[in-house]
Amino acid sequence: MTQQRQCGFTLLEIMLAVILLCLVISVVTATWQAGLDGWRRAAGVSDSFQRERIVMGTLETLTKSIVYTRSQDMLYDINFEHDSQTGDSISFVTGSDLLLPQTENSLAGLRRVTIAMQRDTRNRPYLGMANSAALAPADNVPKLVWHTLSADVCGFAVRFRNPRDGSMVDKWRESNLLPSAIEYTIGFGANDGRTPPVVVTRTVEVPIAAYALQQLGQTLVQSDTTNTVTTQPISLAKPPLENE
Repeated sequence: MTQQRQCGFTLLEIMLAVILLCLVISVVTATWQAGLDGWRRAAGVSDSFQRERIVMGTLETLTKSIVYTRSQDMLYDINFEHDSQTGDSISFVTGSDLLLPQTENSLAGLRRVTIAMQRDTRNRPYLGMANSAALAPADNVPKLVWHTLSADVCGFAVRFRNPRDGSMVDKWRESNLLPSAIEYTIGFGANDGRTPPVVVTRTVEVPIAAYALQQLGQTLVQSDTTNTVTTQPISLAKPPLENE
């Protein structure tokens, strides 16, 4: 009698096959997860860069469109304030209508913009921008309505270039003169102690400053423009200014 040979897999072979299948699935899953994480990081960096570019581009456009005339220099002054808690605030008259809300169309053509750190109803910081009538007397300015320029900003600081000697100063108090450039330093990020903010510094030239200086019979001193990007932990708050 001929014995029939049985074909099949032993329990050990089945277990080895299952183990190999699990290993393959683990490798594929890990590779896919790593690719997904990389894509998310790249997308996050791209989004962050886009937000930074929009904010700095907005400040550049508004600054280059600064309007000034000596006949009413008190109305066209650049106003600067420093707060040890919230940072700097800057206000100037601009001819740009960039980011002007439709509800404030009456200010089109010439307006005074104020840029400073603010806090929303949940006490979260944001970089805000407010608009007001360009030639309104200082004692008759209505309460500012703040609009969000960026909710991804944790600090805002300003410096000014003196047109007479090209030096950078932390405050501006000239009533009949414009700085030749305004340097903006902005911290992008949460600044939560875990991830340092990305600090971007850009110096924007003020084209009309040369004209304002010429009206005084003086010549503008040219200086280098500063543009930097760092990820170092940095405090954007400056010590209280003298006489404040």
